[in-house]
Order: sequence, then C-alpha cells, then structure tokens
Amino acid sequence: MSDYLMEHPLEAERLELKTRREKVLHQLRSLPLTPGMDVLDVGCGTGAVTRILAEKVFPGTVVGVDFSKERLRAAEQIAREAGVENVRYVTADVRTLELGEEQFDLVFSRCLFQYLPGKLGEDTLSAMKRRARAGGTICVADIDGNCLYRYPVDQEMGPILEAFLQELEKAGLDPYVGRKLYSMFHKAGFRDIQVDLLPYYLIPGAADSTTLSVWQMKIKILEKKLREAFPPASRAEQMCERFMTDLANEEILHYNLMFVVQGKV
Repeated sequence: MSDYLMEHPLEAERLELKTRREKVLHQLRSLPLTPGMDVLDVGCGTGAVTRILAEKVFPGTVVGVDFSKERLRAAEQIAREAGVENVRYVTADVRTLELGEEQFDLVFSRCLFQYLPGKLGEDTLSAMKRRARAGGTICVADIDGNCLYRYPVDQEMGPILEAFLQELEKAGLDPYVGRKLYSMFHKAGFRDIQVDLLPYYLIPGAADSTTLSVWQMKIKILEKKLREAFPPASRAEQMCERFMTDLANEEILHYNLMFVVQGKV
C-alpha cells in the first residue's frame, strides 16, 4: 500500500464528520443489499460506511479492512458505543488479506480508489474480485474532479485548483478516477457491469457548518502540500481563504460527482 495522502491525526475525525448517513444510503440504493449477506468493506477507515452496511445486511456480517491500525481502533470503539455487533475489522491491504477460505456476497469500496492510481487500483480490484463468491457483486464508488465544479465559474481559482490537483497526482492521488472505473471493471472481466452517476456533494449557496468544518480539516491536512505547490506560504493561505469564503457564499453553487460501478463475478 502506498503512503496515504491524507495521513494526519485529524483524519479519523474528518472521515466520521464527512460521512452523512442520508447521502451514503442514496449512494447504496442500487446495491443488492439484503439481510443475511456477508460483506467485505475495503478501505473502511473509521467504519462510518461499514456500520451502515452492517445495518442493511443484519444478521449478516460485515468485515471492514483498512491498513491503518489507528483508524481501525477508532472504528472498533465507535461500533461498540453504537451497539453494532455484526462487524469486525482487520488491519490489512486487501491484496494480501488473509481470511482463509472466507468469501463474500458483496465486496465494496468507497472513496479508496482515488488513492490507488494506475496498476495499484487494478491490482486492488482484482483482489476484491477474488474475495467474492460465485455470482457475487463487486462495487466501487469514487469521486471525479474533486473541488473543481462550481457556478458561476471562477476564471482565477479554476486554473489554480486544477494545478493543485496536478500536484496531488504526483503524490499518488487520482482526482479523475471515477470516470475510469467502468474501464477497469471491463478490463477485469466483470459481468453485468452497472454504472450510476450521482452527486457526491451538492451545495446551493452557503455550505452548512459541518461541511465548512470538513473542508477546514482537509485544508489543514493538506497544508504542507498546499505550501509546496503555491509558495510563498502567504499565497497558499490566501487561496484557502478564498476557497472557504466562496463555500460560504449564497450566490455560488458547488457540486461534485460520484461514480458507483458494480459488476458480477
């Protein structure tokens, strides 16, 4: 597993804060989730989505896999406090995951593949496929063009944000992975491939306080990268202030897209 771009003490809190139940349920609506299913959640982080999957398939079991011991400790604590008993967590990279002969009806991943560019993503998808039972479903949900889309268009900030995404690509981020998922599934030999395109976020006017907090955390986590991309430090700070001001502007529409791609084994 490559270094995680968002590795930071704030990351667990950010993941929990940004994962809103109603949006996740909307993104999961096309999946064949039924009680009694066994599900593998790949790149589960703090388990914010894992717990929703567990609720949908109860009394089936959901196994959450992530390489971060710290975030899985948080996941286990949150699950205990929430009384979610049909989940368990494993610290691993799915490509080398050791679960014996255990296989799953659904193998799922959300917002992971943007951090798995090129062959790393292809190998991860193949590993997910190996973990599914015959006739099982693999689903990957991920975003495309994060932070780029808004109206009115900002002729100054638009190129700056695109330039920053290019810098993040050098650090292992694929900001346009969503549009590539169908081709990845087709290349991997999946059957009955289904593609849904949904809003990941849709912010007409001023963002709410939770959304603003999530973006502030994200900026804090990426602070070093921002300063490297836009020297001197004052320029990076001005850019971030401008972005946050725009998020609180009643006259601006911000939006982003999520591709949800699933296929049968």
